[in-house]
Amino acid sequence: MNKVIPILPCPDIKAQVEFYQQLGFELIDLYTSPNPYAAMQFGTIELNFYGSRKMVSTENATMCFVKVDDVDAVYNAFASGLKKHTGKVPRSGIPRISKVRDLSSDR
Repeated sequence: MNKVIPILPCPDIKAQVEFYQQLGFELIDLYTSPNPYAAMQFGTIELNFYGSRKMVSTENATMCFVKVDDVDAVYNAFASGLKKHTGKVPRSGIPRISKVRDLSSDR
């Protein structure tokens, strides 16, 4: 099997895990000390994160492109999970989720 798993920085591993669990991701592994690290999975999508106190969310230029068969279904699952856990779908600030636009690049 060939697989690429992005490892992305975050300032707080526990907050990162909580947010992704609200989206519907399952926690695979979590290490908080001495090196914060988490592995999360949503269906066949796996994202890993490492904690770094030096990382500033508003200045983070790291990106990860995840291609899915049905972007609307994934968006609806994420938005429903957030609304279930927080009572709203955050559109501004950090963390946030934006609406899917009707552009070919969003499809």
